[in-house]
Amino acid sequence: MQYGHSKDHRPDLAQVKLMLAVAEPQGQVMASQLYSGEHADDPLYVPMMQRVRALVGKTGVLYTGDCKMAAFETRMDIVAHADYYLTVLPLTGETREQMDAWIGELVDGEQAATLLWDGERLLGGGYEFTRSLTGTSDGQPVTWTERVQVVRSTSFAHAQSQALDRRLQAAETALQKLTPAPGRGKRQIREEGKFQEAIAAILSQYRVTSLLQVAWRQEEEVTMRYVGRGRGGPNRSIRTDRKVRYVITQVQRDETAIQAAKHRLGWRVQVTNVPPEVLGFAQSVRHYRAGYCVEGDFRMLKGKPIGLSPLYVWTDDQIRGLTHLLTIALRMLTFIQMKVRDALAKEATSLAGLYDGQPTRTTPRPTGSRVLRAFVREEITLAYITIGEQSYAHLSPLSDVLVTILTYLGLSPSLYTGFIPNSS
Repeated sequence: MQYGHSKDHRPDLAQVKLMLAVAEPQGQVMASQLYSGEHADDPLYVPMMQRVRALVGKTGVLYTGDCKMAAFETRMDIVAHADYYLTVLPLTGETREQMDAWIGELVDGEQAATLLWDGERLLGGGYEFTRSLTGTSDGQPVTWTERVQVVRSTSFAHAQSQALDRRLQAAETALQKLTPAPGRGKRQIREEGKFQEAIAAILSQYRVTSLLQVAWRQEEEVTMRYVGRGRGGPNRSIRTDRKVRYVITQVQRDETAIQAAKHRLGWRVQVTNVPPEVLGFAQSVRHYRAGYCVEGDFRMLKGKPIGLSPLYVWTDDQIRGLTHLLTIALRMLTFIQMKVRDALAKEATSLAGLYDGQPTRTTPRPTGSRVLRAFVREEITLAYITIGEQSYAHLSPLSDVLVTILTYLGLSPSLYTGFIPNSS
């Protein structure tokens, strides 16, 4: 375990890094690999893909991942092995410079937008173009055509717009508190340079530098005092004391700049080498959104019901062994979830009786943990009665919903009913 960047905001705790490969859309775990916490994410994708290729045993597999999978070497390795990728470019390097131009073409009206739908729900809009890429993998040249998809998500843009409004409000509040009215304990800024630095620091902290206009003025307080002790007189020397303070008089929003900034929110750039006749533009967007299933697996693994974090172990073999054991539990949990969901989808039906206190509530996509909790709530009892030399046993029967679940899992209810042959 090593110290490093923590997504749980706990850099004070040692960490491990776990890679998972899951099959979409159900999130069935296929492979896992454990690393010490200081490893960077980018180089870990290719070894995991090599394991998946060995498991699947064929080419033409589509790998979907976040921006850490978008490293050029990773994409090139996928192409070199006759597979496909769908990922999001990170907003760094050349992409950051090109992003403004790509968004600007659509915002300025030079590029037509395509609306993206998921049934009757509008996901957003965008456009795509192609570019040719060339590299070298294992000493062999690799050339391919990449589709660049500039996409604006409606929900993402709305969330970012609300976040921008909160930042603007917080920045305005911080600026107003920067120059309080004179009073006991109210610190005043008396140097212009420090005053302007403080304003710039607040605008930078909340990332609203070009969106707020700050007006201020200099106030000067002049006090006449006699030099030395004693009462004043016509022949006493007089000293003039001057105190300067800087005051913010107005913080005004630049609505034009704010609206222009909001037009550039909610964008991301997807890239893929899948031919458009196989995976269209809208399909690509929907497919990438389905990749969120892996986040559900990590939630189950780290929190409830499996509880990998925190690890109360010390040695490397304990860490590795416990993590692998709990990963097996995750595989079984996602397998149960996949089997039940597939069966419900095939029958175009829903399952009732899985929610506490809501016996009539149904769901077509139950989670594996909810399925197992249905068995826990059943309160199965086994009773033995001995009369003389004869022994009798009674096992409480399964409810209809549990029998249905066993059937969906491909298990015969006789596995349960035959447990006690003379149950009556």
